[in-house]
Amino acid sequence: MTREEVIAKAKSIGWDAQECHDPDFIAIRAYKSDTNEAMRLGSNGEFYTRGDDGWMWQVGTVEDVQNAVMKR
Repeated sequence: MTREEVIAKAKSIGWDAQECHDPDFIAIRAYKSDTNEAMRLGSNGEFYTRGDDGWMWQVGTVEDVQNAVMKR
């Protein structure tokens, strides 16, 4: 699947997904941060970054996001 197809599939299951600047990555909106943290690493290695909108976005490769949406 292309990055655009993966994003469309993620949106079809209710995820708020968007392109990252790097074409190999996709960001999924995760949670609203109540602190001023800019980035966070989860306990399982997931990477979160804060968007201009104050939401934390989980960043993953196109392949990882594709695998996650295909399981749903």
